[in-house]
Amino acid sequence: MSDYFEDARTMFLTDGWRTFQEEIEEAMSVLTLEHCDSTEEFWQARGRLSALRQFSGYENSIMAAEELEDARDL
Repeated sequence: MSDYFEDARTMFLTDGWRTFQEEIEEAMSVLTLEHCDSTEEFWQARGRLSALRQFSGYENSIMAAEELEDARDL
C-alpha cells in the first residue's frame, strides 16, 4: 500500500494537481443550490457539489489514511 500513498504524494506535488484543485474550488464557488429552478436542477447541482467536495478533499483523505496506516505499523 505504500506505493499507493507514494504515488499519490507525487501527484499532489505536480502543477497539474494544483491547477485541478483550483478549478474545483472555482467550480464550487459558483455552484449555488439556491438558484435552481426545479427539483431536477437542485438534485443535479447537489450531486455535482458532492462530487466536487469529494475531489477537493481527496488529498487530505489520502494523507489521513497514510497516517493511519503508519500508526498501525508501529
